[in-house]
Amino acid sequence: MTDLNKTGTFAATTDGNYNTIPYYRAKSFRVTNFTGKVVGIRQRHHAEIVDNFNDTNFSEWTGDIAYESSELEGSGAARVRGTAYRTLTNQVMLDGSEVEFFILMPITSTYSFKIGVYDDPSRIGMDGAGFITLNESNSKSNTKLKVTIRLRPSVSKFDVFLENPDIAMDRIHQVVDADGVFGANNMDNSIVAIEAPNLVIDPIIYRKKVNHTVEHIGHGGSYTYPCENNTSEYEIINLGSDAMNYSDNTQTISISGFYAR
Repeated sequence: MTDLNKTGTFAATTDGNYNTIPYYRAKSFRVTNFTGKVVGIRQRHHAEIVDNFNDTNFSEWTGDIAYESSELEGSGAARVRGTAYRTLTNQVMLDGSEVEFFILMPITSTYSFKIGVYDDPSRIGMDGAGFITLNESNSKSNTKLKVTIRLRPSVSKFDVFLENPDIAMDRIHQVVDADGVFGANNMDNSIVAIEAPNLVIDPIIYRKKVNHTVEHIGHGGSYTYPCENNTSEYEIINLGSDAMNYSDNTQTISISGFYAR
């Protein structure tokens, strides 16, 4: 779908369906449309803080979790010893919603813990809607790690991306098109869960997929857009051309762009 090189430029391909701008860590990007079609662009998510752990109130949590003064972000963090979980959302979850966990990896050379999203607490310890087990084979001890779980309930699939937030680089590990268990309630009472003998975490963010208003980029248009962390926070679609009465919106087109950190 996309082609990205390391010189600061990218090409993003789309058709009559929404496709994401290619992932690259950036604070802004510029896109130019020379396709002869009208391109629609919109943000993909609405960010909601699940917990920033800046206080000692853990009333929404169940399990062994407590305030930790050695923060990762903000003024505090949380330490999990065992299993802890809390509500993620009580609304229907759309495809492309993401949950971000920021964690401090253990200092020990060998470790294993699980982070996941589940449709119900009864599934903790089993396969969930999206999950990953982290150990020394897929991560590095004593480092910060950002875990992103992207959920696609309509097809019972999920993706997981790992990043070091302090290093300007691509995602260091990913699991794509894994099978998840989403239950029968559209994830409208879903939870986040951490299963770890000893782990510091801060914060947890839910990037809820929403259908934002579409901005139009006409042929020859070139615009700059801000992004919080990466370019794939946006998605584009071919809206067709006036010459064909916009009926050519199913054709595959490509726009070019460049990003800035």
